[in-house]
Amino acid sequence: MPLSLTNQEAKLIALDAVGLVGNQDKTVLDVIDRFGMLQIDSVNVFERAHYMPLFSRLGAYDKNDLDSLTAGSKPKLIEYWAHQASFIRPENFYLYDFRMQYYRDRAAKPGSFYQQNIKLANWIKSELKANGPMTHSDFEHEDNVRQGSWWGWSTVKTVMESMFLQGEIVAGGRRNFSKLYGLPEQILSTKNLNKSMDHRQARVKLLAHSARLMGVGTAKDIANVIFYRPSEIQEELQTLIDKKIIFPVTVEGWTKPAYLHKDYLNVDTKTIKPNLTTVLSPFDPLTWERDRALRLFNFDYKIEIYVPEPKRIYGYYSLPTLHKDKLIARLDLKSDRQNNELLVQSAWHELELTEKEVTKYSKALAKHLKVVQKWQGLDSVQVKKKGNLALELRTNLH
Repeated sequence: MPLSLTNQEAKLIALDAVGLVGNQDKTVLDVIDRFGMLQIDSVNVFERAHYMPLFSRLGAYDKNDLDSLTAGSKPKLIEYWAHQASFIRPENFYLYDFRMQYYRDRAAKPGSFYQQNIKLANWIKSELKANGPMTHSDFEHEDNVRQGSWWGWSTVKTVMESMFLQGEIVAGGRRNFSKLYGLPEQILSTKNLNKSMDHRQARVKLLAHSARLMGVGTAKDIANVIFYRPSEIQEELQTLIDKKIIFPVTVEGWTKPAYLHKDYLNVDTKTIKPNLTTVLSPFDPLTWERDRALRLFNFDYKIEIYVPEPKRIYGYYSLPTLHKDKLIARLDLKSDRQNNELLVQSAWHELELTEKEVTKYSKALAKHLKVVQKWQGLDSVQVKKKGNLALELRTNLH
């Protein structure tokens, strides 16, 4: 008979596993080691998304604490397609060779884009060898001109991204948010450069970490951490079960089988006491799998960046907002640098909240927004009128 959990027990385990119970992690690297990666995103209407999960766990930390880890000739964080575009530890780069091999196989096919541009790829490598790490705009070449396809990428940039995915070159840090590309030996230490592991064993290791990050999750939840489909990890999942790293479990209200990480096998969830109030990144591990957020929190979340403005419900950059063990609201935030204000473009509480809860939680949110404002280096908070929480928030901010 499989183990069974209530949805509340699963929720508490999930919050603890992703470090949102409070004061679990002390440094930027603590958080990144918990995740295994940190997803990168360039949208900065409020704050670039890779800074936000750190704030949600560490509070008003210095963003230079992250930036410094990507700097220098041998950075402590590099980039690869781990979840999506992500920062990872260079010592874990070898674990993703199975993904690099997939891209190498694609690139090796006769007539592929890469094969058509193999001379350009070799020229890029020779330039890097001569000059050291460079951004794509540093390359002087007739094909380094923006085009209409591939997000406007030049042929040079497109070839470099192919080389990056294959592991031929490594992205070690950024300059003004542009990737710095280098040859592997220019970015990685000799020790990290020489690491290797059987591809299947590497996936098992990564998925064991993924299961720990989820605490409890479906095959889809666990697979999504390393950007796989459930059908692609069935053998690895069985290995984790056989090794007693995960245990089959049923969760109240979940329609698909779930798996509990061994670290939570004998945990008394009554000892897990979430105490945070915080906005979350759209790409926080707690909510990046939308189906999971719905199952755990009854929180139907969709980012509306790509939704035409007239059709948006909650706002352009509406952020899930956590209070203890509940997702209680969605705040559409903007850092207005010109006027030195944190703008709450809209504020919506979840409809299931009682009037008493709305009053109570809005006080906690108002206090948190002052912390957000100071972290962003802004002078004030302005709450606009849109949303069923706006009036209550505005009242508590004054």
